Amino acid sequence: MLKYTFHLCLILGLGFFGVSCKKETNPTPSPSPGSSLSDTSFLEVSYGSHSRNVYDIFLPKGRDSLSPVVLMLHGGAWKAGRKEDMQGMVNLVKKAWPQAAIVNMNYRLASNTDSIHHPEIMNDISAAIQHLISNKTNYQISSKIGIMGSSAGGQLAMIYAYKYNSQQNIRCVGNIFGPSIISDWQWYNSNNIWLGGKVGDILTEYVGSPWDSTSYNSVSPYWNISASTPPTIGFHGSLDPIVPVYQSQWLKNKLNTFGVANEYHEYIAFHSFDQTQSADVAAKLVAFFKTYLSP
Repeated sequence: MLKYTFHLCLILGLGFFGVSCKKETNPTPSPSPGSSLSDTSFLEVSYGSHSRNVYDIFLPKGRDSLSPVVLMLHGGAWKAGRKEDMQGMVNLVKKAWPQAAIVNMNYRLASNTDSIHHPEIMNDISAAIQHLISNKTNYQISSKIGIMGSSAGGQLAMIYAYKYNSQQNIRCVGNIFGPSIISDWQWYNSNNIWLGGKVGDILTEYVGSPWDSTSYNSVSPYWNISASTPPTIGFHGSLDPIVPVYQSQWLKNKLNTFGVANEYHEYIAFHSFDQTQSADVAAKLVAFFKTYLSP
């Protein structure tokens, strides 16, 4: 039996194990032409003015300007969580794909008090991507990026790739039990013991306004699918008590309708995966991303 955790930051993220890393800021890697670059990590790299505008980047050995990038977004109901919650997935993806650079980012959390909502979070993701692109020569990485996230981070990854990817840097998307239909009235109007209250209150803080079908559709990945939507791979637990599994099932059907390349994998699990399932998620995600991020 899988174990639940009642801490909001963790229940809406993945239950992976974290590791400690050396903290380094203001990285200035200077690759020498023709040399073999070593495995290098830079933590708490600033990409903006807010204290949460930071990311960790894990650069593989032997990298060059064609090395693909995987960008990770943590969960936490949009108003909680931190990049360290994704460290377990960082480790699994590094093991499965040692040639890829991995970026694990924080973003500003939704807050009515601080007037931080969907647009501000999208601006953070865009700023982080632009920072990576601006530093790709120093980092020795490609401008091809695969974006992925868990729970709320999965929704953020999808909606950014589907709606805000104007420069076409995002080539593929990974969604781990993230909601795809924010404009789901049945879900919005429900009370959830795992979240400690009404789902609508959480969605209102994220969107920045109470229920309105137009504005809620605008932040729903499902309603922003088109024939040009990046290839998407999804994962969901069939017993998920927080994000309805039918949302991922419907997403797959709509991706199929528009002819968008996709995969969908369902596990007997709640709103988290065990170690075996997590390793399988990483293996499948890497295989999918390799198709669209390889040189």
